[in-house]
Amino acid sequence: MKCSINEQARAKQLVEQNWEAVTEKIEVDLELTARETKAIQRVRGIQSAGDLLRLILCYAVSGWGLRMTGAWALLNGIGYLSDVAVMKRIRNSCEWLRKIVSLMMQQRCTALRSTAEVRLRLVDATCISHPGSNGIDWRLHLGFDLSNLCIDQLELTDRHGGENLVRFAPQGNEIILADSGYAFASGIGPLMAAGAGLVVRINWRNVAVHTPQGKRFHIIPWLKTLTAPAETPVELKTPDGWFSFRLLAAPIPPEKAEAARRRVRKRYQRKQTSVSEETLFAAGFVILLTNLPADPWPPDRILWLYRIRWQIETLFKRLKGLILLDHLRAKDPKLAQAFLLAKLLLALLVDQMTHQVFLRQTDWFLSIDKPVNLSRLTCWFHEWFRQLIMGPASFHSFVFYLCVLRRYFCDTPRNRLQQLALARALFQHICLSSPFPLS
Repeated sequence: MKCSINEQARAKQLVEQNWEAVTEKIEVDLELTARETKAIQRVRGIQSAGDLLRLILCYAVSGWGLRMTGAWALLNGIGYLSDVAVMKRIRNSCEWLRKIVSLMMQQRCTALRSTAEVRLRLVDATCISHPGSNGIDWRLHLGFDLSNLCIDQLELTDRHGGENLVRFAPQGNEIILADSGYAFASGIGPLMAAGAGLVVRINWRNVAVHTPQGKRFHIIPWLKTLTAPAETPVELKTPDGWFSFRLLAAPIPPEKAEAARRRVRKRYQRKQTSVSEETLFAAGFVILLTNLPADPWPPDRILWLYRIRWQIETLFKRLKGLILLDHLRAKDPKLAQAFLLAKLLLALLVDQMTHQVFLRQTDWFLSIDKPVNLSRLTCWFHEWFRQLIMGPASFHSFVFYLCVLRRYFCDTPRNRLQQLALARALFQHICLSSPFPLS
């Protein structure tokens, strides 16, 4: 027993050292912010804000339920908590987690905006649903700085939080790439007023553009004259005034155009509405609106620039496929929100480590022949943080606490009896009451 106690003490010391390495990278006063947001109001069960954050991150990265998370907390010296106590502490930490993520983003944005270099920013949103949901429950709005390979803005909203460029505070030294979900005059105006560059895809009728003479410009008749990439000057009225743009359009290959039209038909079928011939025709084109000057941005270079926007889709793929952002287990809004914010905090830590590699080994990221694989880096750092959070699993520790682990590993009484327990009890009763020889 003495040997096992010594091993347990050494393991706990190693875990504490590893956890300190995690908290140092967060660079936020956890105790102060936890008190301010009332995530911790009195010490009961959990002794510190660091322990509470580790408990929340364990719930997020392990994929376990509340009882298993409670068992982990006991075995790792966090506290002796029931599943309900774990749930209450996680639910009460939503504002605290939001503040931690917000402070980390403020520190990063301050450093990025102090640079005079031109920044290429990709903006988009992705949807997340809880188990059994028939629609969208949460929406993550994300900005990705392609020049520095890091997330430069994020916002978590419910399903009512729509896509809008107003969410992304622009600067004059930025070029922002966005898809057609952001093609609204109300969002484009503030961006133009800030002097930022913009390349946004539009539909043929969601943006009312005008000729330089002030007449309404009709896009479909213009598209029918095109057989190659072309552009024309237009004006757009926004709440911040009139702004000049270049309207670019390029026909896509016939096979891809037909696939795009099939997707349009399916989308309208789901809505149970008819699709117009103009919409089907416009689906065969890429239509872009930009304020970048023709020199050095001719149409073919603008089209190439817009294709880079796909990199934010690969970022969402890494967040969902490797960090498991969309593996949402909870239906309770506050518990789900805390889970997602904890995942985003972990994503920022992984992003921070990737950025450090970028600063140390810039040639990896500039290489054309052997470019860096961001998915592998993300997978590596995510697993590294997961191990630091979870700590080593010790069987000696499990045996040491075995007498109090029943609340976590045994079911509570229920109306429908467990078949295995009932079968074993019945079989034992039969054998004890009327034993019989086996041969």
